[in-house]
Amino acid sequence: MRFIQLWILPNEAGLPPENEQRQYTRDDRTDRLLKVVGPEGGDVVNVHQDAAMYVARLTPGRQVAHKFEEGRGGYIYLISGEATLDGQEVTTGDAAYVIDEDELVVNAGDTSELILVDVPLEYEPVGVWAR
Repeated sequence: MRFIQLWILPNEAGLPPENEQRQYTRDDRTDRLLKVVGPEGGDVVNVHQDAAMYVARLTPGRQVAHKFEEGRGGYIYLISGEATLDGQEVTTGDAAYVIDEDELVVNAGDTSELILVDVPLEYEPVGVWAR
């Protein structure tokens, strides 16, 4: 069992602390990007921010692609495996920022698991990070 904790600052100050959990099957995320966090709630963990988080488990030779809207970028973390991100080789524990790209294509070299966070490239932080 492994745990990965990521923090996303809220888009408004003074919100009470929250935590939510969801369970998804391996099949839910195999060979596709599964949205698990977003501002809409419902089947995904609700977050008070213009951000979305996806997970995927890719089998060897498979690929997934994610299109970024204008003004958005991402952060991708390879939990396990080997893959290429738009031709750049990455292995377990590698991470990358995605900026100035319309689309990110991930190709699995072997069975790989990843997290992708899609966020605006510019935002105004609140709370402890406010200016």
